[in-house]
Amino acid sequence: MTSSTLLLLLFLLSGSGGNAEPPVFSELAPHPVSRVVDGDTVELLVDGVPLKVRLIGLDTPETVHPQQPVEHYGKEASTFTRNLLRGESVYLIRGQEKVDRYGRTLGYLYRAPDGLFVNAEIIRQGYGHAYTMYSFREDLMVRFKDLENRARKAGKGLWAVTDKLSGINGRPFGAKLDIPLRTKTDVGEVVVYATKTGNKYHKGSCRYLKKSRIPMMLADAKKVLTPCGACKPLKASP
Repeated sequence: MTSSTLLLLLFLLSGSGGNAEPPVFSELAPHPVSRVVDGDTVELLVDGVPLKVRLIGLDTPETVHPQQPVEHYGKEASTFTRNLLRGESVYLIRGQEKVDRYGRTLGYLYRAPDGLFVNAEIIRQGYGHAYTMYSFREDLMVRFKDLENRARKAGKGLWAVTDKLSGINGRPFGAKLDIPLRTKTDVGEVVVYATKTGNKYHKGSCRYLKKSRIPMMLADAKKVLTPCGACKPLKASP
């Protein structure tokens, strides 16, 4: 085993701190980016064969889900990732879980040759949030949450505190909101949904969300909206 390979294995297994040095890439082949599917999913060419990769540890608003409308800031997130990786190649490090339930490879991407950590950069710039519903490397979970908190405090990207697309509870478009919007949930938190014109919050499966669905935390929704009488979201999971 070469010294470079040993260093890479130590990095992957050590659980080193969030500010640790990046992996050693000398033993890894860069793969061309053939397509950006959306903000958190990228297609690579690996030995000439397309490979769809779902970035570990983050989530961006939906733009291509077959059963959901385009979510707030979804197009902007997709554009950011596309601009970040257009014409580029990346190093792929696979996660402990190799694929998700959709058959996509789960991995961390580092842009070649500068080593930019793509997963972290999307969160840092406010185009996605740390997604810890499924556990991954503990040091990176801490790092990603910290990056999200910094982006939220700075009002970057989707954390800009406006409701230009919502008009929630009768507020005019562009008015300040009392709550930041999120797209999905961390462990122990519950997400509900509002519509662009309504004054109620709903479960994700509610029939009244066919035309629009704006995600928010249940605790925040209860401050400004009333629960839907049809889907009864108070005791339901998202």
